[in-house]
Amino acid sequence: AWGIGVFTLGSLWCAFSPNIGWLIGARIFQALGGATIMANVMAIIALIFPFNKRGQALGLIGSVVAAGTLMGPPLGGILTALWGWRSIFLINIPLGIWGIWGSLRYLPKFPRDPVLRGTPFDWIGALMFFATTSLLEFGLTDVHELLGWIMLTVMMITLSLFIRRETRDGALVPIRLFKVGAFSSNMVAGLAYWILMMFPSFLLPFYLRTELHLPVGLIGLSLMPQALAMIVVSPYGGRWLDAKGILPPARTGMAILGGADVATALWPGIIPLWGVWVLLVLQGIAAGIFSSPNSAAILGSVDRRDTGLASSLLATQRNLGRALGVALASVLLTLVWTFHGLGANPSHHSVLYPMWFRWGFRGAFWAGAGFAIVGLMTTRRPEAIRRRSH
Repeated sequence: AWGIGVFTLGSLWCAFSPNIGWLIGARIFQALGGATIMANVMAIIALIFPFNKRGQALGLIGSVVAAGTLMGPPLGGILTALWGWRSIFLINIPLGIWGIWGSLRYLPKFPRDPVLRGTPFDWIGALMFFATTSLLEFGLTDVHELLGWIMLTVMMITLSLFIRRETRDGALVPIRLFKVGAFSSNMVAGLAYWILMMFPSFLLPFYLRTELHLPVGLIGLSLMPQALAMIVVSPYGGRWLDAKGILPPARTGMAILGGADVATALWPGIIPLWGVWVLLVLQGIAAGIFSSPNSAAILGSVDRRDTGLASSLLATQRNLGRALGVALASVLLTLVWTFHGLGANPSHHSVLYPMWFRWGFRGAFWAGAGFAIVGLMTTRRPEAIRRRSH
C-alpha cells in the first residue's frame, strides 16, 4: 500500500508540475513507489500461494504485465490527444486509490523480519550499486570510444568495492544469496532472457523503418503480436510449471527464443512483415513459457525470510537486463559496422546504409542466440524444490 501511495502522489505531482525540472523530480519520486511495487509483487505471490499453485499465479501476472505493455502506449496517445499530457498522470490517481484500498482490504499482514528490524538502510551500498550499473550501461554504449573503456574500467573498481561492502551485516544486496548455486545460475538465466527480449524491441523499429519503409504510425502497431502472444500463453506456461516443474517450460521457452534469433539471422534477403510478426509471436510464446518458471526457481532457491530480497533482486534483474539489452544491441550494431570499416554511424552513406544496417541487424541476432545458450546452460532446479518433490 505504501508503494502504491507513493506512486499515486508522484503521479499527482507530475500532473501539476509547472516546468520540466519539477516534472523530472516528480518522476524520480514516482519511480520510488514503482520500485517498491515491483520489488514486492513476486514476494507476495511466493508467500501467499503454495509452490504447487504458484505457477498459475505467476502466469496471470505475466498476462497482466503483457496487457499493460500492450494497452499503455495507445491509451497514452489517446489521452494526450484528447486532454493533453497531464492526463496520462491523472488517470493513475483513481487507479492508485483503488489499488491502496485493495491492498489494505485483501492482502494479509506479513510479519517483519526481526533480524532486519532496526537495521539502517545501506545508502553507501545503494550509491555504489547505482554507480556500477550506470557505468556499465554507459560504458557499453560508448565502447567504440576511449571514454567507454574508461567507464568500464571504473565500473570494475566500483563493482569490487560494492561486493566487498555487501559482505557485511545489513547489506543492500546480501552476497550470501549468490553463494546458493541455483539462485545465482537462474539469476543469470533471467538476465540473459531480459537482454534477449530487448533485442527485437530495440532493433525491429529501425528494421521496419529502414528495410520495409513502414510509416512511423504503423511501427508501434506492428510490434503488438509479441504482447498478444504473451497474454494468451502466460497462464498456460504457469500451469505447465505446476504440472511438470521448472525445467521443462523454462528450457523450452529459452530454446524457442534462441531458435527465433537463429531463424532471424539466417533469413535470406529482406524479412517481410509477416516474418517479423512470426518472430514476435515466437518471442511472446517464449516469454509466456519461460518467465514463470524462472521466477519460481529464484524464489524457491532461498529461505522464506529472504523472499522479499529475492523478489527485489528479480525486479533489479528485469530492469538491468532491459537496460543492458538496449545497450548491447546498439553496441553490436556498431561493432559490426566498425568491423566492415564503416565507422560507428554509417547512415550518411544513404545509398548503402540499408545493406550495412542488415549486416549489423543479423550480427546482433547471432549474439542473441549466444545469450539463449547461456540461458539454457544456467537454468537449474533449486535444491529445496528437488527435496520437496521426493
